[in-house]
Amino acid sequence: MLEATGANGTPRIVLVEYFLSEDRALVFGITADSPEADLVTLPVARTEVRALAERIRAELAGGRPALGGLLREKLLTQLVAPVTRWARPGDLVYLVPHDVLHRLPLHAVPVDDGVPLSRRNAVVVTPSASVLQYCLAKRTERRRDSALIVADPPSERPLVFAREQAQAIAARLGSTRMLTGGAASRAELLAALAAKDATPAILHFGAHGVFDPDEPMRSGIELADGRLTAEDILGLALDVDLVTLAACETGVSDRRPGDELIGLTRALLYAGAPSALVTLWRVDELSTSMLLRDFYAALAGGTSKAEALRQAQALLAERTLADVVAHARESRGRLGDDPAATAVLVREEARMLARSGDGEAARRLLADTLLTPGLSAPDLELLRVAQKQIMLAGRAADAGARSQVFADPYYWAPFVLVGDWY
Repeated sequence: MLEATGANGTPRIVLVEYFLSEDRALVFGITADSPEADLVTLPVARTEVRALAERIRAELAGGRPALGGLLREKLLTQLVAPVTRWARPGDLVYLVPHDVLHRLPLHAVPVDDGVPLSRRNAVVVTPSASVLQYCLAKRTERRRDSALIVADPPSERPLVFAREQAQAIAARLGSTRMLTGGAASRAELLAALAAKDATPAILHFGAHGVFDPDEPMRSGIELADGRLTAEDILGLALDVDLVTLAACETGVSDRRPGDELIGLTRALLYAGAPSALVTLWRVDELSTSMLLRDFYAALAGGTSKAEALRQAQALLAERTLADVVAHARESRGRLGDDPAATAVLVREEARMLARSGDGEAARRLLADTLLTPGLSAPDLELLRVAQKQIMLAGRAADAGARSQVFADPYYWAPFVLVGDWY
């Protein structure tokens, strides 16, 4: 689907704002050509929405890809249905959530014929209409030619695909600086941002994210020399076009009276970034790697951020096991000189081969890799455990090279764009 455009070449924008009260939900919709906002009142109590949000949170905490069923529940489809009353297919939709809706992937809720809203329309989120105005005022001439990438700082759980993402992004963009491993630190990052002669267009983080519900301003990104917190970010002056937080729960914020949000996203916007790409829950590394590859490819081709995300999410949902095996193999080729990375990537490739029905190829790949020089004891253990799991699991119910392994919203829906759509 191409971006629907108005007379001035920009998409027709529809703003949809929610308010949850004790016994009903109010949904307001307005467009630039509307004389006034339209209102839909729904018999949906705030406690019902909070209860469903808690069920979804529990499902996500278990790491099980079964989110699609919960998003089809009547309560959520009722809340999202009014969007199609105001937005035509191809229009750009801005959602202004309220209360616990800030933590739910409303863009993934089915609308027409069971199709998720984000297939029908590019969707952007804003904490409020006033914050949106602030973000739009920060817009500068579109720049997509440079990036500062902070990826895979030392941790107990190395993020192999974060390094793979870094290399894939670097291949798409012109001028790229990467801070990885021990160099992925607060000190190096702040020094790089202070170099005014080389301000990046995109700031990309591939690291572990932490949400602190007790002290939301202590939420942040774990770097080599400590956590970069929301409080730290508020003290920065970010002259960038986009900040991507390819980490866990970076879009989750604490709510305060008046529905004011506190957390990383709000800090990034106030620090000067017109847009932030953040996550609502703990993301799967492999699927995230594939989604971001397509997102940055679209950006490099001149597509808007909102449409690039819409396209990347749609593509990921359609990726087959054969596609995923090919991606894991390609990633292994890029990081083949790192034994620890090789072990992780081989495990993923073998797991997907087994699911596609080629268990023999999966076992052979693992057995050959176990003979690779330089593997540490933990690397060897990881591969041996994978061998046992594949032997015990047998063929998955959804096996087959053409099966769509990331179709559930658990994989493609955690990422949301906040702020400027352009």
